[in-house]
Amino acid sequence: MSKIVFLDTEFTGVHTDTTLISVGMVTLEGSSLYVTLNDYDSNQINDWIRDNVLSLIDESKSVSGKEACLRISKFLERYSENERISLVSAGKLLDITLLFQLWHSLYPETKYFNLKYLPPYLNHGAHFDLNTLFHVAGIDPDIDRNEFAGLHDYKRKHHALDDAMVVRKCFLSLVESGRMTTIFKREMFNE
Repeated sequence: MSKIVFLDTEFTGVHTDTTLISVGMVTLEGSSLYVTLNDYDSNQINDWIRDNVLSLIDESKSVSGKEACLRISKFLERYSENERISLVSAGKLLDITLLFQLWHSLYPETKYFNLKYLPPYLNHGAHFDLNTLFHVAGIDPDIDRNEFAGLHDYKRKHHALDDAMVVRKCFLSLVESGRMTTIFKREMFNE
């Protein structure tokens, strides 16, 4: 079984030309990384993104996509210890795709991203999203995640790191509730 990292991203919109604003990651054990980017497409920013996403970011700490990729690579490589990492993303549409696209910044001479640019610990198909895990467990994917995770007073949504922590808590609640397969539980928690 792979190691597990919970992931959330914030981006400029739900469309094919969206650009990454921030990445939040939390390991199964609770270590975390938060990176904000300064090279997102500012022409795609609307009032909602400005009020709900950018207002939570200290833009003086934001970095380029290439620097974000280097920081994320260092964090993940250290965590992987030469084992595969399974990402569990907040949503099934864009989080993992946008994260993987960061590796394209390391190869500017190429026109398109290719999976071969990913490090071996990520270049596999054992990644999951919380919506699918809820569905498989017989839970409506549109459930209030904060309530399910027991975070009744959680107020800061659309902050990638905080949302990655919610994904982690939901995943742990699924495992603890017995709604995940015994293989998942036994393998991940050495039971």
